[in-house]
This record gives sequence, structure tokens and C-alpha cells, in this order.
Amino acid sequence: MADEPVWESTAEQLRSGVLPKKDLIKSLQDDAAHSFLNEHRLLRNIKNVGKNGQNGAACPSHIELFVSKRFKATETVEEVTKQLKAVQNQ
Repeated sequence: MADEPVWESTAEQLRSGVLPKKDLIKSLQDDAAHSFLNEHRLLRNIKNVGKNGQNGAACPSHIELFVSKRFKATETVEEVTKQLKAVQNQ
């Protein structure tokens, strides 16, 4: 299994809004598991996620990703297959 990503910013930086929301969303999309992104509605284009999301939505999602450790390499093939079938059946 791959090493988990390094948290490059502090919680204070995340909460204060110093970091651009676009950068936070890009980081989440690069590192998070598909199921995590789906739950937090982050699978869309970055500009659409940032435009339609609440101003502080990326911060809690970023913190939750590192707390839950649901990174890309943590999902099994079976889990991803189930998710794809569920989406195709909708």
C-alpha cells in the first residue's frame, strides 16, 4: 500500500481561509478515495465544486480525510466495483 499523503498545512490555516479553496479541493481530489469524494460531492470539476459549495466546505472535508484516512490506495477493487455498478444502475 502506498504511503499516505502528508498534511502540508495546519488546522489554523485551513480554518482561517488563508489557503485558496481551489487548492484545497484539488488536494482532496488528488488524495481522497472515490467514495470519500462522492460522499462530499467533490467529484465534479474544481471550478464547479468551488462555485457551488459553501465557503468553508473544503476545510472540514480536508480535515476529515486525514482523520478517517480514506485515501485512494485504501479502497479495495471490490468496493470500487460496487460503487461503479451502483452509479451505472441509477
